[in-house]
Amino acid sequence: MLDDCLNYLCHKMNESIRTSFDLTEDIVVVSPPTDTDTHGMTSIENKILVFISNLEKDTFSKPGPQMTAFQAGQRSAISNKPLYLSISVVIAAHFSGMNYTDGLKILSHLFAFCHRNPVFNRQNAPDLPETLEQLVLEMETIPSGELSHMWSMLGSRYLPSCVYKVRAVIPNSETILTQVGQLSLTDTNLFKKDA
Repeated sequence: MLDDCLNYLCHKMNESIRTSFDLTEDIVVVSPPTDTDTHGMTSIENKILVFISNLEKDTFSKPGPQMTAFQAGQRSAISNKPLYLSISVVIAAHFSGMNYTDGLKILSHLFAFCHRNPVFNRQNAPDLPETLEQLVLEMETIPSGELSHMWSMLGSRYLPSCVYKVRAVIPNSETILTQVGQLSLTDTNLFKKDA
């Protein structure tokens, strides 16, 4: 699910960049900033990097079981609520030298893209992977001390970047805990299997 989330965001960002800039290759890639092993992989130099810096349960979701009724209240099932995740996603420009300002230009474009498209769901993004029900993007403000700690923890020098809180709903994460109510099987077509 996490890989689908980042890959989908990269796909949508690359689409937006190609419509605005004269580029034919994907410039936004899922990669940590310290990925120096490029054997058989695309180099991360002169790319926009998208990676996860933190994961946590979304605090807006309320824990506890929920009731779901079937057939006019005759039967009901008690299930867990779906899992809501809050993912800290970093979008960073890994450009240097003469290309540094190009990286800033593309990064600015992506900030505007995220501002224009804060929600991806089945209505506005029918190509959303089945493993995702909805993505909500919100820009985060991180104090400079925490920002410095994050980059040193990642083992990288600072890159021009922004952190987005991405709230994701994981479909099919509900589990039926128990069923209550009577079963009424009046007419069955069950026959004993011949040995």
